[in-house]
Amino acid sequence: MSFARAVRPAMVLVASCLLALPVRSDELADFHAAVEQASADYRTAMATLETQGQQETSAAVNRLRQTWQSINDRFGRDRPAAFADDEQYASMFMLVDTRLIGVLLTIDMGNRNAAREGLAPVEETLSRLSVRSAPPEQ
Repeated sequence: MSFARAVRPAMVLVASCLLALPVRSDELADFHAAVEQASADYRTAMATLETQGQQETSAAVNRLRQTWQSINDRFGRDRPAAFADDEQYASMFMLVDTRLIGVLLTIDMGNRNAAREGLAPVEETLSRLSVRSAPPEQ
């Protein structure tokens, strides 16, 4: 086997790794954009809670839950590098989803105050994620 033929697979591997580097930096930007969408859905759910009925509020919280689930589907296992050392990253997805289910139940019972209280920690989580995933200021 010639030297060039033996080195070629290694060169292909190195080239593919180098091509993947920009994707990793875009991954954090994509994560941040997804968190910002969830934050917008959160604000919509809160505004709906304050101004609309149970059905509309439930629909708004369900949209937030779907957005949260899409973040989990995309970034739950393949977390952005900024969260590599976060021991609570994986459980965070389950905790927020569980909280949103609880909020939906309280909405069904007609308890706006409990729904507000249930959503508050979700806002805190989204804020922390947004700060940690924000692009550096230039």
